[in-house]
Amino acid sequence: MGDTGESDVLVVGAGPSGLFVAAELARHGVHARLVERARRPHHQARATALQPATLEILQQAGLLQQVLSSSEHLGYARVFDADLACVAELAFAGAGCPWEFQCSLPQWQTEEIFADRLAELGGRVERGVTVVSLTERPDSVVAELEDADGTVRSVEAAWVIGAGGAHSVTRESMAQELAGSTYPGSGLAADVRVSCGLPRDGSALLVSPKGSVYLAPLPHGRWLTFVGELSETEADLLARDSSREAVAAAMGRRIPAELLTLDDIGWAGVFRMHRRLVPRLADSRRFLLGDAGHLSSPFGGEGLNSGLHDGHNLAWKLALRLRGRGRPGLVESFAAERLAADQHVLEVSDRLHSLARTSVDAARNRSFPAPPPAADMLRLVRSRSMLDVSYSGSPLVSEYLAPGGPPPLTSPAPGDRYPDRTSLSGTRHHVLLFGAAPAPDVAHLRRRWSGLADVVEAAPGDPRRAGLAGDGAILVRPDGYIGFRAVPADHAGLSALDSHLGSYLVPAPAGQSATATRLARSDPGGKSLRPRASNWWRSHRCLDVSSGYGPTSGCRS
Repeated sequence: MGDTGESDVLVVGAGPSGLFVAAELARHGVHARLVERARRPHHQARATALQPATLEILQQAGLLQQVLSSSEHLGYARVFDADLACVAELAFAGAGCPWEFQCSLPQWQTEEIFADRLAELGGRVERGVTVVSLTERPDSVVAELEDADGTVRSVEAAWVIGAGGAHSVTRESMAQELAGSTYPGSGLAADVRVSCGLPRDGSALLVSPKGSVYLAPLPHGRWLTFVGELSETEADLLARDSSREAVAAAMGRRIPAELLTLDDIGWAGVFRMHRRLVPRLADSRRFLLGDAGHLSSPFGGEGLNSGLHDGHNLAWKLALRLRGRGRPGLVESFAAERLAADQHVLEVSDRLHSLARTSVDAARNRSFPAPPPAADMLRLVRSRSMLDVSYSGSPLVSEYLAPGGPPPLTSPAPGDRYPDRTSLSGTRHHVLLFGAAPAPDVAHLRRRWSGLADVVEAAPGDPRRAGLAGDGAILVRPDGYIGFRAVPADHAGLSALDSHLGSYLVPAPAGQSATATRLARSDPGGKSLRPRASNWWRSHRCLDVSSGYGPTSGCRS
């Protein structure tokens, strides 16, 4: 598509979010046009942590093995005092997923893996291309592009995905603002080699009365470091001079050089930390992913991850819409679902940032608090791992419970991540039937949703992991979240599941292949049976926005 003036999808920015969403679209059968203004890939560490829940979606995307083999695996997050004595430890074990650790990998290597995957799927990055402006029309978006040689041209796209970072032309074209606040002070991020006695099986926050030094192992014996609580004088000096001597002096003011010696330094930069989120992640034809839509503290290690989760949520929906198999409300649900999830990520990141600052205060007082109860620690681990993100309250989530029947389990509930989602392959929905189900209804589901949903009878595994106390059915979306639960899986339950699918998907006409229809740029026929996502979000009827966790008590869409 690089030489044409039209494209179904234009992705702006070839950072992790842009590369990942382009690869995911390709996996779902949509070849997007991906442009990046930088002429060459960078070689900076930047964001390095890939959380356990992100490893699950990388497994679905066919990217996990390269990430696992290239990265350091961090099973712990520890706090050390100025003498390098461990005063607190958070273990990822028990989080409840196949990979209970973070993968630590320089961002440039993550991008390289994603770019290779995109190339395998037939895509590529057009480098040296700057998006100058975006103008929305009723049925498309016109982008003005400037090539590296100064040539300016216009291209038309049905949809535009903005993944160009905090200074996003897509966000600017939508008149959106990153609302929120900036944390006090500045920090220094750097890719370093150090001599120290720290274990390399986890990250380390070193705290002293003078501030903090964060260290996370990187491959080849290197570390990512954040030097925090910089004074204005330190920040100004390091912004001008990030030599080994200058960085070593900043670290030495916090941790004695005999305990932590800086051997060499690669990339380094002074930065400010933010807690910001746009009011809307999408309009009718433009979407925001990653830093274009939200910024969080690096202490949570979730900024890069939330951008990948944004892309994972959007790709399957947009692909179905382009194939003519999704109703308008399907794509509209992206903004509502991910805004709630990203709000939750910001709250978790803010809590971890506050814990880091509290640890510095404790070092000043020379008194570290006792660890919280084990249950609270586990909740924090799951939140930090991004395993507790839920889309409860979304118009794409519902359930059928027979009157007077046994109550289902409280977790996982519709909208929650299906714990065994990595066992489901492909890009379709899955209907998992636990126990007996009426054969005619099962046959109807298979026939009506052929090409969109695989029906699995006598589903393996423990039904309790599907949120069922006994017999029943669940619908697992292509992104691995539970979209519907039927208890029991009788005629009424499966009919309700069928109606739910019909509320946002379009069945293939009788006798027509599931992939034969293609969506024109105008909306396809048929009205969504659910409220428009934007209206649902504004109403807040089923969403507790203050917590970002999901629905208020007892509310189901």
